[in-house]
Amino acid sequence: MHLSKYLDVYAGINRGLNTTLADNNASIAFEGGIGLNLLDGNLTTLALTHVGPEDPGDNHDYRYLNDITTTWKVTKDFTSITDLNLVGDCIAGGKWGGGVAQYFTYSINDWLQLRIRGEIFRDSGGFYVAQFRPNNDLLHIGLQGRAVPFNPSNLGGGNTTYLEVTGGVTIKPPVPKPLAGLLIRPEVRFDEALTSQFKPFDENTSRNQWTIGLDALLEF
Repeated sequence: MHLSKYLDVYAGINRGLNTTLADNNASIAFEGGIGLNLLDGNLTTLALTHVGPEDPGDNHDYRYLNDITTTWKVTKDFTSITDLNLVGDCIAGGKWGGGVAQYFTYSINDWLQLRIRGEIFRDSGGFYVAQFRPNNDLLHIGLQGRAVPFNPSNLGGGNTTYLEVTGGVTIKPPVPKPLAGLLIRPEVRFDEALTSQFKPFDENTSRNQWTIGLDALLEF
């Protein structure tokens, strides 16, 4: 609901996280929040919360997902995005995690944009960050409470604070009609576990890792 040119209100219900027709418990969840539109749309803030039981077969332990995203169009070419997030789950006495991510993008011209992103995330109980080898193990755990078969090489990150920095570019080459655009986005990412006693990367043998990625988006 658009209450005014400056304020929006969101409210709704859903079946839960990572689910469609099937649910891992018998409860619905609430999702809602507010949005602020300032400086003629050049500064926006969206604050959302998701509340509901999300653990398999558990209708009593609630999970809370909270996120605040602020987008500031500093100039025509320079944009800042700040994301704050906090998640908590009442299972096993309470598990929480949260952090902050900061994005900066700068458009050099119509076809080239520079991007950098930094993030710090705290996983207090080793509950939210894990490495799943088979593609379906996370799905099986979320719906059934276990993976069948469970791969022993699935690894958790432990009680860890993570640092991540990513740099990349977005290239927009010209495309013929009827295509609307093509985005090519190479990037380099560095991850570090700031908590010294844990080594969550490379099968729990390293405190950091480098990742090189590339994706392409074709717009119609």
